[in-house]
Amino acid sequence: MPDIRSFQIAEGLYLIKNPNIFFNFNSYLLTCPVDEKTKLNILFDPLPLRCFQDFVKVLDDIIGVENIDIIYTNHQDPDLTSSVPALLDLSKKALYITSQDTWRLVSGYNIDPDRYQPIELIPNGKLKFGKESDDCLQFVPTPFCHFKGAYAVYYPKLRTLFTGDLLGGASTKKTDGIYADIDSWIGIKLFHEVYMPTKEALKLAIDRIGRLDPLPELILPQHGDIIKGELITEFLKRLNDIEVGLDYMNKEEREKELYMRVFNYMLDYARNKYGEKVVIEKINNISTQVSNFPEIIKIENGVISEIYIPATTAFVFIYDAFCQDLPEKDKEDIRLQSIATFKKYNLEVPEELLQKRTSSFVDSFRRIFGLIRR
Repeated sequence: MPDIRSFQIAEGLYLIKNPNIFFNFNSYLLTCPVDEKTKLNILFDPLPLRCFQDFVKVLDDIIGVENIDIIYTNHQDPDLTSSVPALLDLSKKALYITSQDTWRLVSGYNIDPDRYQPIELIPNGKLKFGKESDDCLQFVPTPFCHFKGAYAVYYPKLRTLFTGDLLGGASTKKTDGIYADIDSWIGIKLFHEVYMPTKEALKLAIDRIGRLDPLPELILPQHGDIIKGELITEFLKRLNDIEVGLDYMNKEEREKELYMRVFNYMLDYARNKYGEKVVIEKINNISTQVSNFPEIIKIENGVISEIYIPATTAFVFIYDAFCQDLPEKDKEDIRLQSIATFKKYNLEVPEELLQKRTSSFVDSFRRIFGLIRR
C-alpha cells in the first residue's frame, strides 16, 4: 500500500498511516524517556503485512526499526498482527506484549513464546519505565470491544489513550488532517454498530475510560481519526446511547416493518407533492450515484420492499440524495415531514434530520459504503 506517512502528534508520539483511504489503519510509535540517556520505543498496532515495506521505511526514518523495544497489539485481528512476526525478526530486542486471549490466536504465527509478555502478568496492570509516577503504561481492560482480550493502553504523561477498535471508524469528515471533527461521528457510529457485539460491553469500556485519572486528552484508535478535546466526551456520550451488534440487529428486526412504512409514506408524500414522474427520476438518479444502490434498498412496483443496511442510514442517504436539487423551502418541508413521520411510528429520529445541515450525507456515505457492505 503506497503513501504510508508519519505525523508527529506530540513530542515522542507519532501516527503512521495512509491518509488517502476512507477506512485506514493507524499505527502509533511512542518514544518514552527512561533516563537522560535512554528511551523506550513502543509500537502500537502495527500496520498490516501488505503495508510492510513502506511501514518499515517510515519507522527507519524515525528511530530505526531495529530500535523498537516493545510491540503491542490491542487484539488478534490480522490488520494489526500480521506484521508482528516480521517486525520481531527485524527488531531483535523487541518484546511482544498483548493479552493471553490474543496470544492464544496470534501464537499461530509461530512467534517465539520467550519474546511474549502477557498483560495479565504485569504487576498492577502498569508497566513502569521511568522515575516519575506518570512514566508508565496503564493497561485498561475493554473486553468484547470488540474482542474478549482487548485492552486499551493509557500513557498518563501525555494523557493519551490507545484504544484499538474502540472509538475507531471510517473517516467520514470532509476536512483534511488527522483529527476528528463532528462529521467523524457517522463513521464511528456505523463501525460500532457492525463490529461491537453488545451495548453492555461498550458501556463497561466507556465507564473504565471515564475512571482514568487524569482523564485522557487524546484518543488514538486503530481506525479513523484521532479524537481530542471536547469531542472525546461528546463521542463517548453518543456511544453510550447507541445500539450495537446483537442488540442493534434485534432492534432493527423488530422495527423493520415500521421503518418500511416510514419509507413508503414519504414516497407517497413526495408523489403527491411532486408527481410520479419526478419521484421516479429522483430514484433513478440516486441509483446512478451509487452503482450498488439495489443493495441499499429494494423497490418493487414503486414500493420499498427491503432495506439492506441500517434503516436510519438508508433513509438519511435517500433523503439527502432526493433533496439535492430542491429549493431550501422544499428541503425543509420534507425534513420536517420526515421527522413527524418517524415520531408518528414511535421510531428514533435519525440525528442527521434533527438539525439543518450545510453539507450532504451522500458524499460521506459513498466513502463508507464499501465498509457497510463488508
